Amino acid sequence: MAKTIAIVGAGWGDEGKGAVVSDLAREAQGVGRFQGGNNAGHTLYDSQGRKVVVNIAPSGVIYPHVQNIIGNGCVIDLEVLDHNLKDLINDPKLLISDGAHLIFDYHKQLDQARENSSAKIGTTKRGTGPAYADKINRLGIRASLLRRPKDLEEQIREAANLKNEELELWDSAGTINADILITKIRPLVEKYRGLVADASLFLDKFIKAGNRFIFEGAQGALLDIDHGTYPHVTSSSTTVAGLLAGAGLGLKSIDVAVGVAKLYCSRVGEGSFPTEGESYGNIKNLTRDTAPKLTLDEKIVVYGGIRAHPDYNCLALRLIQEQGDEFGATTGRMRRTGWLDIVALKKAIRVNGLDWLVGTRIDTLDRIGTVKVCTHYQNKETGEFSYDFPGEELELEQMVPQYFEFPGWMSTTGVRAFDRLPRNAQDYLSAIEGLTGVKFAGIRNGPRQGDYIQRTNLWRL
Repeated sequence: MAKTIAIVGAGWGDEGKGAVVSDLAREAQGVGRFQGGNNAGHTLYDSQGRKVVVNIAPSGVIYPHVQNIIGNGCVIDLEVLDHNLKDLINDPKLLISDGAHLIFDYHKQLDQARENSSAKIGTTKRGTGPAYADKINRLGIRASLLRRPKDLEEQIREAANLKNEELELWDSAGTINADILITKIRPLVEKYRGLVADASLFLDKFIKAGNRFIFEGAQGALLDIDHGTYPHVTSSSTTVAGLLAGAGLGLKSIDVAVGVAKLYCSRVGEGSFPTEGESYGNIKNLTRDTAPKLTLDEKIVVYGGIRAHPDYNCLALRLIQEQGDEFGATTGRMRRTGWLDIVALKKAIRVNGLDWLVGTRIDTLDRIGTVKVCTHYQNKETGEFSYDFPGEELELEQMVPQYFEFPGWMSTTGVRAFDRLPRNAQDYLSAIEGLTGVKFAGIRNGPRQGDYIQRTNLWRL
């Protein structure tokens, strides 16, 4: 039987990984985050139905019985971590790897300065990229120094001098005052220094003792620093391999690899997105407060599946955005939405070596008259067909998605068995399995605990 499960995103992030982890964590003893920073956002619901949003804290923090770990592959903003934990009903069990790197105010200022320049790539401006850059340049400050506050403060002073020079190069109006920064973080240093340990060693003993453990990914495979739509990617490795490196464990440490696949696609920020549709892309930078709502007449076009309508594709994707409340948990930005892309999904399956999929948000597709799936691409310059996801973003921009259409269904809400789903929804899911060659272990049809159709118990494999 499985003791360890890796949960990773099979798209551009925001697939609902946190909800899947929280479902599985009821039967687990440990959950860990091993890459990324607070540029991620997982929306959870605890056993009492309270909404909890975490950014860097593992999704297991909503359970008092779960040991949570933040691994060496992460970059940590202690202020955000503290905010993630302050409203929890119970104090979580938490361990922070001594090899994880810390995010400071100067990282956020540098991130902001870049996004205000012509070098903008659509980051969350949370300092994640600059913190990883410091790590690679061997200028970073690791969590191990929380246990040695004087050495930590000395390194912060040295870093502040260097970062002020960088901010000047970016023509930034702000500078870093090391004394103010040190005074600001001292309470957090004192609060979290006792949680720092060798996470790799702890995990090895924890798993060998027979505890069930979930490796929780952030972002998605198509944002991976190596395998995603570069340069519009995140700063860490979002694949199963990245989780292992970020945990300090070997290949055999993961029994089952599971990809969470939203049953349509979404993306935040800049970058190529084949199934989005041209007209829809014009409103990608809107927020929940500024995004326009569909009129009743526009909804009727979508509900009726009137494919001949010239704006059907755009209207259907906008309705999916509305029904799915597609706004970032971290940034509040409106997510760009598109039809499910099998070509992209197959790449995620390949680079992660996925054993199973968990499909999410099928309820968001309820009442959509005609649901589309991209099965392959056509190069708009050469006319050639492609069933493989290009390695270069410029090449991806030449690809026009080719669709297969499915008749829609009414409601999947509240359904708890696959064979009780509407027939058209069953056919849609079965077709995805056939096209990818990977089975669904379960389907999520709502945001709360229990909104889940289990087909295979992953802990019983």
